Amino acid sequence: MILILLIIFVFVFSWSMIFLPHGVQRTSWNSLSFVIIAGALIMIVLNDNYHWGMHQVTTTQSTELLPLKSPKAALGVKQLGTGSEQVIVYRTATVPKKVQHTSATTTTTTQLKTGIQANVKIESTRWRYKDQLAKTFFSLGQPDGALVKRHYTFTRPRTWRTVLITTKAK
Repeated sequence: MILILLIIFVFVFSWSMIFLPHGVQRTSWNSLSFVIIAGALIMIVLNDNYHWGMHQVTTTQSTELLPLKSPKAALGVKQLGTGSEQVIVYRTATVPKKVQHTSATTTTTTQLKTGIQANVKIESTRWRYKDQLAKTFFSLGQPDGALVKRHYTFTRPRTWRTVLITTKAK
């Protein structure tokens, strides 16, 4: 909506500069459209840089883990790049046939803990609009639900082992 207002008032400003004769009417149309254009641009910059009109919402999802192959090879670790980055490979009880993995982005962190029950807790933080007015104004520029960060916490029993998964190049 804010982009549509910006475009409309740029045309209003141009129309008044071109077609209206010098005088009070032209000055008032130019002033009004200039104030709305400047305000719209400021609001767009604030929304883009500081997420104006949005707030962070954190959701937590906890799922029971199943071993990948056996308790001796329960979780897998794939090294990426130079080895400083890694992806954890795991299976959950909700989708037992599918092997899942953590994402390899800069907004993702992982943590391995030892506990009694095997589970994974995924905390996702996303940007959400504060209210309907903010969503109406900024929905063309900022998507609702953009990921801020994600944190995986793996809790595994002492009998489970984490194995290094290597891929062979052909």
